[in-house]
Amino acid sequence: MGRYYYNRKAAVEESCGLSIYRLKKWGLLAGQQSTTITWTRSMTGKQAVVGLSVDTTTDDQYVRFVYTFTERDGDKTDYDYEVSLVTTPCYFGSVRYWFACPMCSRRVGCLYLMSAGYFLCRHCNDLTYQSRSRSGTALFGHTSRQVDKLRSEIKRWTWRGRPTRKVRRLCALERKAGVLGEYTMRQIEKLEARISKH
Repeated sequence: MGRYYYNRKAAVEESCGLSIYRLKKWGLLAGQQSTTITWTRSMTGKQAVVGLSVDTTTDDQYVRFVYTFTERDGDKTDYDYEVSLVTTPCYFGSVRYWFACPMCSRRVGCLYLMSAGYFLCRHCNDLTYQSRSRSGTALFGHTSRQVDKLRSEIKRWTWRGRPTRKVRRLCALERKAGVLGEYTMRQIEKLEARISKH
C-alpha cells in the first residue's frame, strides 16, 4: 500500500521517480553505463542518492539499483537488485525501452521509490496524480489561470481562415472552465442553503 497524507493518497509528484526518458537523455541506454542520481525532497529537504548500472549489451537487459533506504523509525536497509528492461519495436527500425515492474511485471515508463523500499510502478505503489486530488473549485481556479495565460500568449487568432491550434485549445479550456464554474456555483448555492437553515 502507498503512503497516505492527511487522509489522501500519496501523489506521484511527492515521490522519487525515475523514467526511461531520463535514462535515454543521459545516454545510459547505450551499452554498459553507470551513474549516481540524487533527489531532494521539497518538503523535508532530505536527499536520496541512488547508484545505477545499465546493461543493454546482453539479451537480459537490466538496470541495477544500489542504495540505502531509511525507514520512518530510523532503520536502514541496503538494496541491490536488478530491474529488467523490455523493448518494443519502433516504426523506423529502432526500439523503445521500458521498465518491467519488479512486483507486477507490468511494462512501464517510470518507476517510483516509496514506502515499499523498492522502485515499483505507480500501481504497485498505489500512487495518484495531484491533479486527480483537486476539488472542483480548485480545478476551476487552475483552469481559469490556464485560460488567462493562454489568451495572453496568442498572437495570431486565425491562419488561412481557420482558428490556430492555440485558439482551439483556448476554446476547449473555456468550455471546461464554464462547466467547472457551473459546478462551483452549485456548490456555493448548497453551502448558502445550509447556512440559511441554521
